[in-house]
Amino acid sequence: MTLLLDHRPDLSLSAASRWWHALDKPLLAAVVFLFCTGLITAFSTSPILAIPRDQPTFYYAERQLIFAVPSAILFLGMSMLAPREIRRAGVLLFLLVVVLLIIVLVFGEDRNGSKRWISMVFFSIQPSELVKPALIAVSAWMFSLRPGKGAPPGSLIAAACVALVALLVVLQPDYSQTALICAVWGVMFFMTGASVIWAASGGLIAAAGIAVAFAVSPYVADRIRLLFDANATGGGGQIRRMLDAIQNGGLWGVGPGEGTAKFRVPDAHSDFVIAVVAEEYGLAFTLVLIAAFALIVIRGFLIALRLKSLFARYAVCGLSALIGLQAFIHIGVAARILPPTGMTLPLVSYGGSSLLAMGITCGMLLGLTRKDVGRVA
Repeated sequence: MTLLLDHRPDLSLSAASRWWHALDKPLLAAVVFLFCTGLITAFSTSPILAIPRDQPTFYYAERQLIFAVPSAILFLGMSMLAPREIRRAGVLLFLLVVVLLIIVLVFGEDRNGSKRWISMVFFSIQPSELVKPALIAVSAWMFSLRPGKGAPPGSLIAAACVALVALLVVLQPDYSQTALICAVWGVMFFMTGASVIWAASGGLIAAAGIAVAFAVSPYVADRIRLLFDANATGGGGQIRRMLDAIQNGGLWGVGPGEGTAKFRVPDAHSDFVIAVVAEEYGLAFTLVLIAAFALIVIRGFLIALRLKSLFARYAVCGLSALIGLQAFIHIGVAARILPPTGMTLPLVSYGGSSLLAMGITCGMLLGLTRKDVGRVA
């Protein structure tokens, strides 16, 4: 353990005061706002899960609150760590989650033809959610290594890591998570100063991957068809109901808990939670929600440009991109600019694994953007 920690954490009041003053308050406010929105929405969507299972109406909202406690602890803990400690925590988490990704392929719980969850005694865990912040930390570390005699080939190791993770996730299969992981990694790679040729090559590989998935997977083909035809068989009904819910909300919404979308749209608690938010709280609140995600992304990248540490710079870019791209995909489905993907809305959708992963992600982001980690200006 002495190799993992340089010193015991300082838990004094003066240290807590320094931590508080060093935090980036706009980022913190955006994260807390989204976190609280998710908890409130959990009470609205809980009945759609509880009633069919003969559980109390707010059973699943209470479960989300239970997961919110360790998520908040992880968030606070990560935000208090120094960049070197965040890097080490990310490496340890990466090694652990890769093992879990292998285990889930063998012993995972089969849901709708996919093995993505490992069943525990009282809950299930989804390793593909937890691997995202861990991969970002490992890749940022590798990208930050200066090339030289005796130095490990950082970019090649980072590429091997993302290739391994992508392979394990696509075997589940989970194509949307695989695409998200590769896209975030591509953003980080581009931020290292990669040439346009490499970026164009990555785009061509992604396009080829989509074409192959469309050809070999009926599920992916149906999802893409729904983008162009909401009346297509398979999921057209849920797309129409989701659009109706968004229109029904109007500018100010029908009121908390008063919406009916959660009973008519499948997976309204997770994959289509934005429809519930738009119907019950209206367009005005939905735009504020989108603005919170935009603030995290834009401010994250602006701060990253001023960071002296290359590891912190690349990691902040990756973490910001992860939150932004995942939110963009989820909202893009509702706006019918992207095919249905089954992507959760960060910090808002129901799900213990997603909430824990976002606690780690946002904690790393707040920890690496603290004013005391060192900036050029």
